[in-house]
Amino acid sequence: MATARQAFPDQLRGLALLGIVLVNAPFLAISSSGFSAASVAAWWDLVAAFLVITLAQGKFYLLFAFLFGYSAVFIVRTGAPAERRRYRRRLLGLALLGLAHAVLFFIGDILLAYAVLGFALMLLLRRSDQTVRRTAAVVFALSVVWLLAILALVAATPTATDPTTIALDDAIAHGSFLDAARARLATLPLTLLTLASLNWGIAFTMFCLGLVAGRRSLLADLASSRTLWRRLALWGIVLGLPLQIVAAVLQLRGGVGLALLTTEAAVGIVLGFVTAPLLTAGYLGALALLSLRAPHALDVVRDGGRASLTLYLSESIVFCVVFCGWGLGFYGRFGAAAVTLTAIGVFLLLEFAIRLWLRRFRQGPFEWLLARWTGPPAELRGTDS
Repeated sequence: MATARQAFPDQLRGLALLGIVLVNAPFLAISSSGFSAASVAAWWDLVAAFLVITLAQGKFYLLFAFLFGYSAVFIVRTGAPAERRRYRRRLLGLALLGLAHAVLFFIGDILLAYAVLGFALMLLLRRSDQTVRRTAAVVFALSVVWLLAILALVAATPTATDPTTIALDDAIAHGSFLDAARARLATLPLTLLTLASLNWGIAFTMFCLGLVAGRRSLLADLASSRTLWRRLALWGIVLGLPLQIVAAVLQLRGGVGLALLTTEAAVGIVLGFVTAPLLTAGYLGALALLSLRAPHALDVVRDGGRASLTLYLSESIVFCVVFCGWGLGFYGRFGAAAVTLTAIGVFLLLEFAIRLWLRRFRQGPFEWLLARWTGPPAELRGTDS
């Protein structure tokens, strides 16, 4: 018999999607390399970019990865062949949606990455907690070494503008829907290589930690782990926030965006990604404590968390309609502050729309589509992200 859906993971997922759209917005609205020099020329734009890089970049992606690993336990509960087949179909469906999303709307898609990493996670579903934790530690260590190697390569390589990036920006800003899609497809291999180098290893580490947390239903009974949440909140924020501030300053001093990556900016990016799990852990602990003190404080984003796939894809669709050349055509015309405020507005609008939708339907439209592809679900005891 299925138990009630856990509220806190949905709330976390909704907040994570707010952070993700704040990070994605510059890539969707300013340039395919993110913030540009022109977009941070005014002091208020510089402050907005600093806050996004410090507080959001790389952090909420990992929180979402943690929740992805957490939810795997409730989909593959017993490890039965039918459950594993359903999970594989789910991952394949996410990969197809992610590929379509990357080509048609946002080349920085995370669904394809999560699908690939999800197949890797399946190798650990029957392993002990100790094995999963050791795997997480090894993958994280290898990721750090890999990022340091990339940093050394950047330091030894003269900076140069990538012509494919210029072509992509031009297609998004001035081209038709198909022009932009063709440009994204041409750039996709390089983008996937870049994202895999920066994000995938650390994201898989969070998958593993989420898997262990899911086995213990850690997010179902927050009160029993109050000491853990306090430690995460304290040490995650005390250690993580200063490191992220340093990383953001280095990135902004070294030149924003990825088109012309200087050594100083590369140091900031690597430092930011390597230490991001600290601040992510701080967020998790602080939000758990907030939920214990005020259980309904985070309900404002819960519906978006319930329909996270729909919210995530819809954010990109709305941004493309507003900024692409085939839409309203504002690509590259707004500064960092205006784009950040737009991202918050889009998130709130979609959160409200999803709330209305879920009053009539059990699932969001993209959740329904994925469920039809996946097949008849087994009873879920928790939350299916």
